[in-house]
Amino acid sequence: MLQRVGFGLVVLGLAMILAVLGVLITDGLQPGRIAPGFAALGAAGAGLALVVGLRLLERGRDTVGWQ
Repeated sequence: MLQRVGFGLVVLGLAMILAVLGVLITDGLQPGRIAPGFAALGAAGAGLALVVGLRLLERGRDTVGWQ
């Protein structure tokens, strides 16, 4: 069950990164519409979602290696 949640968080993080990139590209065409803090918070949230999601995906794996 935790692996499904982890996968969902990874997908959410990647989608948030794409959304932030889209916002920054459209803001480059018409500057001043989006605050830079919004992009920073979005990127930070996406990074956090990726890290937590990957951590949940790795939970339960053998840390020694393949044996």
